[in-house]
Amino acid sequence: MEIMDVINEILGQSRYLGSYPYFATVKQGRSEGGAIAIVVDGDRSAVILFSRGEPTGAIYKDKLGALYGDSAVLKISDQDDYELYAVDRKAVEIVVAHCRVFNRGHFPHQLSADIPEIGAKRRMPGVLSLFIVRNDLQQSGVRVSIRKGRQVIASDVTTGDGKVSFRLINGPYDVVVASRTGETYSFLVDFNGKRSELIIELDGMTDD
Repeated sequence: MEIMDVINEILGQSRYLGSYPYFATVKQGRSEGGAIAIVVDGDRSAVILFSRGEPTGAIYKDKLGALYGDSAVLKISDQDDYELYAVDRKAVEIVVAHCRVFNRGHFPHQLSADIPEIGAKRRMPGVLSLFIVRNDLQQSGVRVSIRKGRQVIASDVTTGDGKVSFRLINGPYDVVVASRTGETYSFLVDFNGKRSELIIELDGMTDD
């Protein structure tokens, strides 16, 4: 049984609390011992799991596949309305074991009540937009992945204007571009703003 099937089974036995905008969902979810918030929009769905009043798990799924935990949070939008359910905490924790969020600061607007480390640089979420260009032509349908170390934390395909966007927190990332001809290119980006746009010229670059 897939994890979404498990969640749907749990929700079928849980108390429906209502539909809320993102921030109201988080506020209401924190008042429950256990809760699950879900949004389904066509091929896209997102799930936030609350345990002991904190968002502790996340799942994001679209036609390209599914993301779990920290990588899923980076795709969660604060513009969605969520269906919220009060759920037995033990049931929530069973699901969270498969999609735990270790850095709750990834949630939009630092929604976790975690106390920031004294003296640490504040890690704020933002949006990095990349425009992939070759020979002055915008490259659509190109796969772009964001890596932190060896872990792929996000992946998407460029739109018709060669653009792809990711929600990230401050820090260095490896960006891997896979062209439609099978060539791959990688480069380092140091993201340090709420919103940044970069043009990536593939002209003259050698593939890995």
